[in-house]
Amino acid sequence: MIKNENRILKIIKFAPTIFILTLCIIINFYLFYEKKNTLETEKQQIKQRYINTNKELVRNEVQEILHYIKIKQKNTEIELKTVLKKRVLNAHQIALNVYNLNKHKSKEEIIKSIKSVLKGIKYGNDGYFFIYDLNGINIFHGNNKKLEGKNLLNYKDSKGNEISKDLNTIFKTKKETFYSWYWPKQDSKEYKKIGYFKKIEPLDIYVGSGKFVYDYENSIKNRILEYLNDVQYRRYGYIFVLDSQGRYLTYHNKEFLGKKISKLAFIENIDDSFEKMKTLANKGGFLTYLHSDKPKTIQKEVRKISYVKGFKPWNWIIGTGFYMDDFYKELNKKEQILEEKYEEEIHTLYKITIISTIILLIVSLYISKIIERIFLKYKTKIEYQLENSRKKDNLIAYQSKMASMGEMIGNIAHQWRQPLSSISTAATGIKMQKELGVLTDKYEIKSLDAINNSVQYLSKTIDDFRNFFKNNKTKTEFSIEESFDKTLKLVSAQYKNKDIEIVNEIEDYKIYSLQNELVQVLINILNNARDELIKQDFRRLIFIKTKKFENKAIIIIKDNANGIDEEIKQKIFEPYFTTKSKQNGTGIGLYMSKEIVCKHLKGTLEVTNEEYEYEGQNYKGACFKITLPID
Repeated sequence: MIKNENRILKIIKFAPTIFILTLCIIINFYLFYEKKNTLETEKQQIKQRYINTNKELVRNEVQEILHYIKIKQKNTEIELKTVLKKRVLNAHQIALNVYNLNKHKSKEEIIKSIKSVLKGIKYGNDGYFFIYDLNGINIFHGNNKKLEGKNLLNYKDSKGNEISKDLNTIFKTKKETFYSWYWPKQDSKEYKKIGYFKKIEPLDIYVGSGKFVYDYENSIKNRILEYLNDVQYRRYGYIFVLDSQGRYLTYHNKEFLGKKISKLAFIENIDDSFEKMKTLANKGGFLTYLHSDKPKTIQKEVRKISYVKGFKPWNWIIGTGFYMDDFYKELNKKEQILEEKYEEEIHTLYKITIISTIILLIVSLYISKIIERIFLKYKTKIEYQLENSRKKDNLIAYQSKMASMGEMIGNIAHQWRQPLSSISTAATGIKMQKELGVLTDKYEIKSLDAINNSVQYLSKTIDDFRNFFKNNKTKTEFSIEESFDKTLKLVSAQYKNKDIEIVNEIEDYKIYSLQNELVQVLINILNNARDELIKQDFRRLIFIKTKKFENKAIIIIKDNANGIDEEIKQKIFEPYFTTKSKQNGTGIGLYMSKEIVCKHLKGTLEVTNEEYEYEGQNYKGACFKITLPID
């Protein structure tokens, strides 16, 4: 102890100083290292922020362009219908004007005048008018004179639409209508066409005009491409559009329109860069490549990051990007600023470290002196308390041992009383009959067998009690039912003598634990119940129930001795607390039971008061619940 105390005193004197010096050195190295890492991290963050910001910018640019294209593509037919309706209404008004001026003439002459007027009217690149009567005869065709005079009433397009019949049906209830059908182009294939028709009622004919959706959509594509060709943002930002073959449809340098992207850009270590780009464009994504035509520069190859996304209806790939050489210029400036800042912080850190180390050393020496005095002051008090604690623990253990031995000796006495009485009766009977001369061999053998059986029972009883007192701290696997069999063998005699009935509802299962400790706890709880029951003059009952729930062993033991007073229920597990007289109780049985269950068996022990019914009678009693882990 003296050596240990001297060692502790040295630690108190020198340990804080050594610790502070070591800690300061470690902290300084850590701070220098952390500053260096912070510098490198900030460089990486600048790079990442630049890339992320520009990625978000170019992605948004492409998304906005795609949104614009989708709206235009979606409104293609709406826009076409608006144009057609406007043109046909104009032609219809012209036809009515001609009619109104020539009412005095015949229908044929009026129609001829209308044809001559409409013949000279064209709109767009290929816009023209046509006139049909309600019998399906083409009266006028502004693009194909061969159709004039032909009856197309029974004509069907490739989709089965009977154009003239459908229009005749519509004009029975309406004066104007939109209509779509399929009509051959120059390549003899039929394409979708949308038309607008309006009836010239005085002449019982209708005028109309139509356009191929494909042609109109192409004109919209060209307008969009012209617009995108002129889009520019920031210093070098532009939109590029590629077709399915990788040819530029829009580009900042118009000399490259129609040429393939592979002439200007390629991804390193990938043979077919455009195929990689096309695959990525299906869902949209970023790719890095070398580009050899940066606007307003003479650099041969510059690394570029672009966002590309496909527009499937037109087989377009739309993209835009940013150049990394701009970033490296910005990064160099930022790095210079960070390096200067880093140098300043390191010098400041040196000064703070030296000053703080000196202050901490002085404080640590002062604290060491204070701790040394406190240590010496409390040394005596700790020794005094330890001595008292040892005495108290020894006393509790001794009293627990004496109480257990007293209980067991009482149980042995009860267990032995009947077999000893049987031995005495058999021996006395043999002696008496021997003196009277009436002893027979049969009676003698029967009596000796009875004496031998009683002796064997006494021997087994001694073995059971000896096994209980074995100090076996090794965990084993055993059954709950087997544990209760052992318990009841040790205490059953006293329960029979006191007219105490035990009602078992035992669900048997295996448990891996300390069996002897569990048996000791069960005996303590049962004896506590016995002591309360013998105070009562009604039917005395103890209920034992076991069950398994979620890998836990549940053991419930309850009696009908009217329960525990609520004022003392929280105290029954305290050492030396008892409601019995000094001659009958020490107050350590339930305390030791709680200690064994919680510390040795790693479980819980709880007590409640319960009211219940049994065989038509209402009872109240204490209920002890033991919960143990099965494994």
